[in-house]
Amino acid sequence: MGDKHVVTLSAPYPLLDPGVILAVCTEATFAWARQWKKWMARLVLDPQNYFGRAYQGKLCKFLSLGRDPQRPFAAPQSHFRRLLVELNGSQPVNPEVDIQVFEGRIFEITVETVKLDRHGTATKPEHWYSTVREIHPAPLQTHQPLNTEPINPSTLRTQTTHLTDQHSNTENTPLAVAVQKRDSVSLKASGSK
Repeated sequence: MGDKHVVTLSAPYPLLDPGVILAVCTEATFAWARQWKKWMARLVLDPQNYFGRAYQGKLCKFLSLGRDPQRPFAAPQSHFRRLLVELNGSQPVNPEVDIQVFEGRIFEITVETVKLDRHGTATKPEHWYSTVREIHPAPLQTHQPLNTEPINPSTLRTQTTHLTDQHSNTENTPLAVAVQKRDSVSLKASGSK
C-alpha cells in the first residue's frame, strides 16, 4: 500500500499567458468521462510560438463525442466534426476516423485564463488555470529567410543602411569630380568660341 503519510497528487493544471498561439497536437485520445456521462476527445497541445510565463502540466482541448455509452459519435454540428472538416478541407467520406489524424498537426489556439470554479464563484489567483477556448488548423504559411543583404550585391560597398536601401556616393567622389572638371572644361571651351 505504500507510505501512509504520502498523498499522490494529480498533474498540475497549466497556466499560460492568454492569447492566440500556434501549437502542435502531440497526443489525441478519447475516453468515457463518468463525471459528465459522455465521451470526450482529448487533444494535448504543445505551444510552438509561446514566450510567456513558465508553466507546468499539459495544455489540452476537450471535445465532446456524444452521450451514447456504446460508442463515441461526432454529430454534424459538434466541435470535433467541425475541426475535422477544417483539417481535411472538406466533409469526411468515411463514417469512421482514427483520432490520431490530429497528431502532429499545427493548430492556432486561443488560450484563456479560468478564474471561476465550476459553480461560477471567483477563485484566488493560485487556483487559476488555462483553457483552450478556440482551436482551428493553422493557416499554411510559407517561410522565407530574412535577407539582410542588399538586393544587388555589387552595391554592398556603397550601401550605408540595410533598412532604407539608401546609398552613399562617397565611393564615387572621384568620378563626380571628374564629371565636374569635364563640364567646366566644356563650359570654358564653349565660352571661348
